[in-house]
Amino acid sequence: MLPSPAFVIDVEKVRSNLLQLRRIKEAANIELLFALKGFALPALMQEILQVADGIAASSLAEALFGYTYSRKPVHLYAPAYRPEDMPALLPIVGTWVFNSLEAYERWVSLLPDHIQIGLRINPHYGYAGAEIYNPGRPGSRLGIPPTAVMRPLPSRVSGLHVHTLCEAPAEACVALINALLQQFKPWLSTIRWLNLGGGHLFTRSGYAADIFVEAIYSLRRALPHLERIVIEPSAAFVWEAGFLHAQVLDITQTEGRQWAMLNVSFTAHMPDTLEMPYKPVILEALPSPDSTYPTYWMGGITCLAGDEMGPYSFPKPLEVGQSLTFQDMAHYTFVKTTLFNGVAHPALVLKERHGFRVVKTFGFEDYVRRLSSG
Repeated sequence: MLPSPAFVIDVEKVRSNLLQLRRIKEAANIELLFALKGFALPALMQEILQVADGIAASSLAEALFGYTYSRKPVHLYAPAYRPEDMPALLPIVGTWVFNSLEAYERWVSLLPDHIQIGLRINPHYGYAGAEIYNPGRPGSRLGIPPTAVMRPLPSRVSGLHVHTLCEAPAEACVALINALLQQFKPWLSTIRWLNLGGGHLFTRSGYAADIFVEAIYSLRRALPHLERIVIEPSAAFVWEAGFLHAQVLDITQTEGRQWAMLNVSFTAHMPDTLEMPYKPVILEALPSPDSTYPTYWMGGITCLAGDEMGPYSFPKPLEVGQSLTFQDMAHYTFVKTTLFNGVAHPALVLKERHGFRVVKTFGFEDYVRRLSSG
């Protein structure tokens, strides 16, 4: 029986995404890194690493995770680095990207020669549905601004890293490349590798892979000295491959609203829905609210006043105990969840060809372990 609540990952859909990613990777002759910031599940890492060439990490924990499951040096970028993490990072990092020239100057003397060094840059172009996810804006804390090209690129820097896309179509990659060539041409003319970051939603229906491939070949023509072009998506690997299995615990009414109170939380289990914000799709609901049908607001299980979403309409009235399915809940979901209010954390489940496999369940011990030394 499928536990509730539960994040469920459809393995066959992940495999379909991997096939599409492999085709694009080979057509464009690029390297694909898997970015752990959006999805990290040990049970699927070996399948993912059959297509991904390595791991992109942004912390010591992600770097250790990536090295443990890939046995390859990781590609590391973080906005800043903690001195106490350096001894553990140095043996497992193959490419180290600094967020600023100041950070480069502070740490470069510690990095051995075999580690490739890069700088993150901000070309003043971004594609994102919300400002919180757009690091390409002027004044962003993420990346070196274009005015820095007045200085020569430091001698140990062999590559540049840019990440200003979020769930972007191929046309956004074209615009990003044009912005890079316009803003950073002096630095681009001296590097050996270029990382175009994540946010390329290769596996979304309608993605124009031919436009992306041509953009990459155009970039190679403009920069013929480039040895490697790297892309590090995360969402594309698991796009539309997961759902959050929820249950209606209570149905109640307040002034003018009917509520379905759930055993899941928007703030604790689906934080992107409030940060973006966006309204997640419920499989059992109608495509859009319609007051001629039973209509409800969804109430999350925490006591945060804003832990809610709606309205949603349904073909028939909801019942206590009924299951609901929140769609596309693989990427940026359980990697961002919290145990706020001590609410029950969703189980992690794989939907395989012959049924469901529970990978992990969570209980009181997990809540206490975060708060004590026991």
